[in-house]
Amino acid sequence: MMTPCMALCVLLGMSLTAGAGANEARPVPALRLVLFEDQPGAMADQQYCMLVFTDRHFHAEKAVRHLGKDQERQFSEGVLPEIDWNTLDGILDSEEFRKLNVPANVAPPVVQDAHAFIISVARDKTFQNMEFLDNKSRKPYESQVKPLLQWWKSVRSRRMVETGTQDSRCSTVNGVVFSY
Repeated sequence: MMTPCMALCVLLGMSLTAGAGANEARPVPALRLVLFEDQPGAMADQQYCMLVFTDRHFHAEKAVRHLGKDQERQFSEGVLPEIDWNTLDGILDSEEFRKLNVPANVAPPVVQDAHAFIISVARDKTFQNMEFLDNKSRKPYESQVKPLLQWWKSVRSRRMVETGTQDSRCSTVNGVVFSY
């Protein structure tokens, strides 16, 4: 059985190689960071996704899902202000974050207190991938991951102008990111 993180890595690689020659006229900037969060609730799940590109552009999505279907989905695109970009670069390029190695785990059939995060950072010719299914799985890595999650929470809590369309790299099936 393929874990969500492995599926993320495989599909991310496929999408990067497939798109390499698809848009010759306008080069597409490379991904710098992919963040995905699934926060289950009693009545609906909140899902957040943010794609950050090497040219400081971003694509963000927020979805409210009930019974596996979107009830609402918002899209935002823009350019990160220089201060946010510099803060993000500092976090991602810090030695302790670069050395972070989160082993892939097989997801149990039931996860208590689920609050999933999937983080993928571009590193030279590969990606540094991390998957946390709940707060307990994130705890051993809290000191390294917390600055990034605080940065993300700060950025996404700002009012963003709704623009753009859904990006397939933020698509999910049953709460699992499947298209990167």
